[in-house]
Amino acid sequence: MAIRSDNIIEEKIYCDKFDTQTVSNLSLFLFEDHYFYFAKDQNKKVLCIQSQEYESPRLLTFKLKEEKLLNLDVPIQVYNHVSSFSLVPGPLFDQALSSVFLFFADKPSENSKVIDTSLESNNLHLVGSIRKDLAEQLSENKSEISFHHGASSFLSYVLKEKFNLLSQEILILVQRNYFYLAAFSNQEIMLFNRFDLGNKEDILKYIMGISSQLEFNRNYFRLTIFGDPEFHQIDKAWISQYFKNINITSPIPNVQYHDGAEKFQKPAVFESYWELP
Repeated sequence: MAIRSDNIIEEKIYCDKFDTQTVSNLSLFLFEDHYFYFAKDQNKKVLCIQSQEYESPRLLTFKLKEEKLLNLDVPIQVYNHVSSFSLVPGPLFDQALSSVFLFFADKPSENSKVIDTSLESNNLHLVGSIRKDLAEQLSENKSEISFHHGASSFLSYVLKEKFNLLSQEILILVQRNYFYLAAFSNQEIMLFNRFDLGNKEDILKYIMGISSQLEFNRNYFRLTIFGDPEFHQIDKAWISQYFKNINITSPIPNVQYHDGAEKFQKPAVFESYWELP
């Protein structure tokens, strides 16, 4: 079901036998102009999905307060894409210095809560932030809540897949106005970053620059694209003019749905297939 009101789209998808009493876990994903969340049962199988666009931080705060399921006292994971981030090697990481690590990407504002996510058994840490007032609002009446940068799901997936990679790999996740890029050499991560995306020439410029910097062979290295490249008119025919080994795909899923809720799963939404384990 989709409802449009004042140029805002609200979508609610329920499984065939949805019951609020069976909600045992929540996952909330925050983007620059919209959010969505999963409500799951005790087996972490998706019962329903609700998504909403918003026009300002104030409206986001208001709309989240109105979400009845988000007010349940069940464990919730919050993924915030609206933040800069730093990727820190485990041996260098010190939680007390998280704000210092984040400073290398962007100076945290006074109204920010610094967050970090451990990946690969503490081999890497992804440090980000979330508005402090928003974190406090979401934490109200919650016994268990965790915060992660939104890139955690994509990064956790490509790290899981690294033993299946070629010796030269670039993997990207295309979003509406930016993309995440991970580059691997001999199955070791060499670069992970987010880049602004206005048109398909932008993505070409960054991939060419990074592959050249890493001395990748354009006729050999594999470029894997997740997300919604068609939104930017990025298709295999076009990009094959520049790179030879192209794979446009969706992740092998770890998100499971009850009957009726699976209609939310689509390539444009990476987290509809894979969520940080």
